[in-house]
Amino acid sequence: MDLRDYYDNHWTHVRERQVDYTRLQYVLDELEPGEHVLDSGCGPGFLAAMLRDHGMKVTAMDVSRVGPERTRARGVDAIQLDLDTDTPPFEEGAFDAVIANSNLEHLFYMRRHVGLLAQLVRPGGKFIWLVPNIGHWRYRLWLLRGHFPYIPDSPTDEYHIRYMTAHEGRKLLKEAGMTDIRLRGHAGTWVRGLYPRLFVNRFTKRYFDPPYELLVKARPGLFARYLCFYARKPGQQGPVRYNGYGDEGEQSG
Repeated sequence: MDLRDYYDNHWTHVRERQVDYTRLQYVLDELEPGEHVLDSGCGPGFLAAMLRDHGMKVTAMDVSRVGPERTRARGVDAIQLDLDTDTPPFEEGAFDAVIANSNLEHLFYMRRHVGLLAQLVRPGGKFIWLVPNIGHWRYRLWLLRGHFPYIPDSPTDEYHIRYMTAHEGRKLLKEAGMTDIRLRGHAGTWVRGLYPRLFVNRFTKRYFDPPYELLVKARPGLFARYLCFYARKPGQQGPVRYNGYGDEGEQSG
């Protein structure tokens, strides 16, 4: 199967109302206006546009052709690039932050890609990685019973070909030379197939999220639907400041 064609079809049909912006906010929470950011799996540019609107210089790329086209239509620079087969046309340490937003689990060589993207982070810069959590408590119970359900919008839907736990995510980031690794979980309780209807239905929905969020905060590796890793590259180098008008300033520091 050609992944480019597959995701051309996928991103042609995804619309803004289908995006969980509470999860994308996890990325914005760790970034600052003026930073030069690489969105390494931009899709149609929902996150890239948010980053741009918050004063960041954004470069985006995606395995599909349609994703970058829709991203450029939002006014963000974007290229088509398949990490499995292509080499990113950027110098080592070119970005203040690199974001892998729910894209590496759709590609073949996840370990290699984490290391490659880490190289693009400047010394002292940030690596933010969002990935579905196969260690979610519901999957642990299913596996104990000998089941591995393929559930829409979950870590095992048809789009995901690689799987990740909190432990393995930290391990890959350490192997890539990243430090100061922190983990934050996102509940994703809107995924009906992942949560029993006893917990998520029209009567309990208004009450379920806040108590469950406490569990996600305490044990993201067990209770989160999505894992968000924050990591830094060792060393120190001043960022390339962006003035918001399309020009980069000189490196500070």
